[in-house]
Amino acid sequence: MKMKITGGRVLHPTLSFAFSMLELGGSNIQKYNTLLGTYVPDRTLTPYQVKPKLVVSDPEGNIPTGDYASSMKNVVWTLRLVDGKNVIPLTKGTSPTTGDYYVDTVHALTIRKNVSQTQMISVDFYGEYYNPVRNETSKFNWHKTLNTADETETNINLELRFPSKMNFSPFKNYGKFPIEAVLLNGGVPLDSTHAGYKWQTFEAGTKTWRDIDESSDLWYVGGKDGSQITVDVDFVQHTVLRVMGWPKSDPTQIYSASTLLRRWYGQWEDTYEFAYAKFLQSTTRQTEAVAKVTNRQGDIKNPQQYFDIQLFYREDEKSAWKSLGNGTEFVVQREQLTGDHQLAGVCRELSAYQPVELSGGTVLADSDGKPIVARFPTSEIETD
Repeated sequence: MKMKITGGRVLHPTLSFAFSMLELGGSNIQKYNTLLGTYVPDRTLTPYQVKPKLVVSDPEGNIPTGDYASSMKNVVWTLRLVDGKNVIPLTKGTSPTTGDYYVDTVHALTIRKNVSQTQMISVDFYGEYYNPVRNETSKFNWHKTLNTADETETNINLELRFPSKMNFSPFKNYGKFPIEAVLLNGGVPLDSTHAGYKWQTFEAGTKTWRDIDESSDLWYVGGKDGSQITVDVDFVQHTVLRVMGWPKSDPTQIYSASTLLRRWYGQWEDTYEFAYAKFLQSTTRQTEAVAKVTNRQGDIKNPQQYFDIQLFYREDEKSAWKSLGNGTEFVVQREQLTGDHQLAGVCRELSAYQPVELSGGTVLADSDGKPIVARFPTSEIETD
């Protein structure tokens, strides 16, 4: 009789698996500031890092309980850039600082790719764990998308850190004077990489704003394409400036502010008197005519630096005025003196430095081609 054989097998209880993905750094959601053109976080500086974790538990104890992620086989990370209907594979780097992403020896993933708000990164993980006791392979999958949100808070304004009208006294030495403007977003200044500026001046003849001309606008020193312009006050008579500022991310958002710069003498008074011999005697040989200009601070020292002063003298009120000349002190000899003599003067403010222009319109220039400048009276002489 033939032997009948039957087999038997050992049944092992099922292994227990706990698979997860650990976030080691960075963020799966980026924020992008369209105004500044910056990412938070910037993955080139703070990459997004994840690492698989596979905890295996064996009821029989043949396999010690622990994390076996590094022992997984056939591990594949698949990263794609999704841009509308376009799906583009990302570039795997050879080190943590190269490529769009990098996978190390324990299957940890480092993502260095920044994406815009219209894009996203699709991340897929596949890995296998082989159980040698039961000769079984367990498969694990994981998926995640990385998105970018708009964090731009737009509250743009242009601040001119200067009065809307500035009077420059000729009695003060201002020299080269800076005027600053700043473009702000929510009160925070934008630096030069994110803000553009342009300064212009108002042309009174055409009543239009025009670009600053470095050769003809003698008051201009520098900075017409920056946040701070510098002017030479000695050349400022009546100048209106406008600054325009805009975020470089959107040049159509233009903001502007203006200021008036003018040479201003304030309140002053001119007086003329005889320094001596106001009342003539037979022994009087001469007298001295003196002009003074005063303001709130008192007598102005060297008034001829700021005023065109011309003195006049006449023997009596019926006589014609005779010019003694331009200056502040003149001596009148005895032969000109009479009992009813009178002294008068005309004091006119001098302008800022202006080019010397001939009657035909030609501007005088020095050997270097720079205009020759002078100060001129700002009003006409009026006499009785």
